Amino acid sequence: MKTTVPEHYIRKEKSEWSEPEKAAMLKDVKIMNILHNNLDNVMYNRVIACTTAKEIWDALETQCQGTMTIKKNRRVVPVQEYEQFDATADESFTNIYDGFLTLLNDLSLVGKEYDREDSNTKFLRVIPEEWNTQASIIRHQYDLDLLTPDEVYGMLKTHDLTKEEHEGSKDESCGSKC
Repeated sequence: MKTTVPEHYIRKEKSEWSEPEKAAMLKDVKIMNILHNNLDNVMYNRVIACTTAKEIWDALETQCQGTMTIKKNRRVVPVQEYEQFDATADESFTNIYDGFLTLLNDLSLVGKEYDREDSNTKFLRVIPEEWNTQASIIRHQYDLDLLTPDEVYGMLKTHDLTKEEHEGSKDESCGSKC
């Protein structure tokens, strides 16, 4: 049985190239040059044997992002961290929020996003017990699907600052009597 090789796989002499083939080759060489010139020595050595811009790109993609299996695994880790995210009692409220926001950003980078309601509910569930009253008020008075995590944090932080201000003024009025 005779197999035929597609025409674009047959090597031609440069003198036999058509104008579109010359233009495509020139374009490929320019892209290869741009890629080579923008790589550090380590990455350059990894792609120097590639003969087309597409080969270089594919090699770089594998080197930087990994294979499909690695990409899938990279997605699993932040999802697990999100599912297991919890705050400790000695952690500051701002640090808890910063950690949660970092986790949401990591998830976004691997293409996994939770809707606002899920994210807000998760955050309100993990904050320390002392915040339960405020968290309950927010859950019942607001549509968590419409609030950003920053707005939820802002509401809680405003309450915290108001509470601190109230406690500070209470201490001052008490003087040495308390």
